[in-house]
Amino acid sequence: MKILYINPARLQSGMDAIITGAPLSLITIAAMVPEHDAKLFDFKVDKYRENKFRSELNRYDTVAITSMTPQIYSALEIAKMAKEHGCNTIIGGYHPTLVPEFVADHDYVDFTVRGEGEHTFKEIIDYLDGNKNKISIKEIDGISFKNKEGKIIHNSERALEPNLDNFPMPRRDLLKGKLYTYLGTTTRQVETSRGCPHNCKFCCIIKMWRNSSGGSTYRTKSISRIMREVYDVDWKNDFIFFCEDNFTINVKRTNKILDTLIKSGVNSKMRFSCQSRVDTLFHNPELINKLYKANFRQVFLGIESVHQQSLDAMNKRNTTPAMVKTVVKSLRDKGISIFGGVIIGFPGETKRMVRQNIQNTIDLDLDCVQFTPITAFPGTPFYDEMKEKGRITANNYKFYDLFHPMMRTEELTSKDFLQLVAEAYAAFYLKGWLLRRAKEYLNPFGKFNWMLGSLGRLIKQGILGGLGMLYSQGITTKVISEELKNKVELMKDIDISYAKMKSIGSQKDKKIKTFSQEKLEIVSEQT
Repeated sequence: MKILYINPARLQSGMDAIITGAPLSLITIAAMVPEHDAKLFDFKVDKYRENKFRSELNRYDTVAITSMTPQIYSALEIAKMAKEHGCNTIIGGYHPTLVPEFVADHDYVDFTVRGEGEHTFKEIIDYLDGNKNKISIKEIDGISFKNKEGKIIHNSERALEPNLDNFPMPRRDLLKGKLYTYLGTTTRQVETSRGCPHNCKFCCIIKMWRNSSGGSTYRTKSISRIMREVYDVDWKNDFIFFCEDNFTINVKRTNKILDTLIKSGVNSKMRFSCQSRVDTLFHNPELINKLYKANFRQVFLGIESVHQQSLDAMNKRNTTPAMVKTVVKSLRDKGISIFGGVIIGFPGETKRMVRQNIQNTIDLDLDCVQFTPITAFPGTPFYDEMKEKGRITANNYKFYDLFHPMMRTEELTSKDFLQLVAEAYAAFYLKGWLLRRAKEYLNPFGKFNWMLGSLGRLIKQGILGGLGMLYSQGITTKVISEELKNKVELMKDIDISYAKMKSIGSQKDKKIKTFSQEKLEIVSEQT
């Protein structure tokens, strides 16, 4: 059987303009059926011409499509096109898991895969390829489909694979010739864990990795497996990004990974990137030193808000704005660039509070920021709560792109959200950001001189692509409000000093480490 794996079109607004990540989910499920011919078509990086693409579909028996919520219409359009050419169609990923009935209701979608897809996908392909095991379609756990009467059937949940090491190595050969970049640097991903040990109401991860057996949804790969994947990556790229919603969630495990990278000498040949949390790095300052030693040069941090009431409400009670300021400075002092995530309009925040959050983000001087209007993804408890309160303002999933507003709060209308997101991007990126970054990145003797080799791509993709996206959305300095322009008046009641980090290795610090691990909670979104 010939299978075409498809990553749908990139989003027209938001960070897709400067970040393109390889579809790790697709090359992972492809590894489950190595006996079948495989090709990856990625709309985010491959050139698309409809006639040529349709001709390509004629050569394949099955198409497998992944989709997040804002991509779902593109995914469905592809599935419809594939069905017109006689292909079997399979769609999986976040949105099919969150709202399977929406996807399965389309006649041109044969199989909707919910949750972890590896075992489910293999059983579907075996079923289509002669069904040697003689199973009924109703026996394939983790799928939704329409029966002959047109009724949507949801099969039983798929139990999670308890040992991620049991999965075969991803088909990275399918990525050959494709350019994936992160802020101008070329990247490849290595998955190190799945799931989350917590249960936040905002989070999509819990439903994506829901376990029918009732056991833990958070699973990690072994150190040896992680290193196998590190060595399997094409080292012609600049960075390896560790795909994990919080790489430092277990400090002991993180230290083992970093120690192994350093001992192996890989850190002298490859740079690394990860996602972390402010409170973890603040209470474990030795991690910052070790991340630097292991050649981590990019870290994503959820900055979220300058207002403690919002941090508390999103289960980040252990984080304070002072800790954020301190950790950001500590990382950047070592030449580690920071990609920050900032939420616009968390419930309870007024326009003035949002603008204070924007100004604080500017003052932090992060390398890159994604400003996200508070978003309730379908299928989460937060969405159900907002829908019950009548605060969902957009049912079209294309607006669930972490750029456009899809809801309102008691304090802010959808129109307010649209204005504030535009203000945030304009004030951060169009008022001196380019000069600040150029001063740092062009200095051959500076802490960020590792960026020199990537400046060409950064200018083309990060600057021209990113600025082009902003202008295409009508975002210029003209959208910045007078209130945001008057920094002194705006920030007069916001006073953030640096917090004192604990001394490395102290007994008191060890107690804090234990506490932070037990109490750690995460707010995650589709990324």
